[in-house]
Amino acid sequence: MPIEKVSSEALLTLVRKTALLAPIPEPELLAALESCVQRVLQPGEALCREGEEGHAMFVVLSGHLVVSRDGKQVAVGSPGDCFGEMALIESRERAATLKALDETVVLEIPDVVFWEHIAPRPDSLMALLRIFSDRSRHDLESLAAENIKLEATRRQLEEKNSELEAAQRELENNNRLLERLSALDTLTGIANRRRFDDVLRQEWKRAARHGNCLSLLFCDIDHFKQFNDTYGHQLGDEVLRLAAQAMSSVSRSDELFARYGGEEFALVAIDCSPTDLFVTGERLRKAVEELRVPSESGPLAVTVSAGAAVLDQLFDRDAGVRLIKLADEALYGAKEAGRNQVQVAQ
Repeated sequence: MPIEKVSSEALLTLVRKTALLAPIPEPELLAALESCVQRVLQPGEALCREGEEGHAMFVVLSGHLVVSRDGKQVAVGSPGDCFGEMALIESRERAATLKALDETVVLEIPDVVFWEHIAPRPDSLMALLRIFSDRSRHDLESLAAENIKLEATRRQLEEKNSELEAAQRELENNNRLLERLSALDTLTGIANRRRFDDVLRQEWKRAARHGNCLSLLFCDIDHFKQFNDTYGHQLGDEVLRLAAQAMSSVSRSDELFARYGGEEFALVAIDCSPTDLFVTGERLRKAVEELRVPSESGPLAVTVSAGAAVLDQLFDRDAGVRLIKLADEALYGAKEAGRNQVQVAQ
């Protein structure tokens, strides 16, 4: 059933309860109401929109009005509530949009009636001030509540950011650890073949750029197959681990000592003369020679043979391959000469 306009008697009773209109004497109020219009709104229908010019104010007679600014609901008007007076007083666009929440009847008071019957009366103006004060208080309370929500959101975001940063740091640490682990030999704990290949490539480029020589030394455990065949692979692994630790412990910080493969190890050095490289090889050989590996048959002696090479012509792509070939040939020579010695390619 369609909603009907408020009867004249009911309208007079209702506006008498409205603080803004109550001070007006009844004869004058009746005359003023004759210039006003009742507007019936269906749910969702707009009474006025934000930004429009305002030439009237409104009093809710029945139903409810939704007040929104910038598309956000800020209040709901009930019967007796007034809206739109600021547009009249300030002669400016409307500050909010008013829409019917349900079937609503609104009294539209033209600006002429406002200035002639409402504005001149101190009681009405005081009522208007109270309306403004209540709205300001509501706006402040809403703003304070919104600020509390924003502050809570900010704290939550800071906590989430802290958690994210911690997770990022943990991920970076894990990635660095993974990178280090991927460059290590799992048995001996020293650099692996992948790390050796990367460093040899980098140092070759650096030496070629600065005109330095590049040195490489191979060490191979003597008679390693006999350790495995006689005492088993577990002791063979222990020989590899202890020999690697012994040689690594006497390597300098500017040298890379790595497991090249099987029982063979490699050392990369920069700007090292053949004589210096021989001394380095002796240092590694003696470290292993002094080593004793525990076994059920008693302490076992271990020795290594070493072959070294120095290359100063590093401008072609095959320089690294030639360096490895020279050092490998020198290692073969050390093995042929009786093992447990160092030979440097000439």
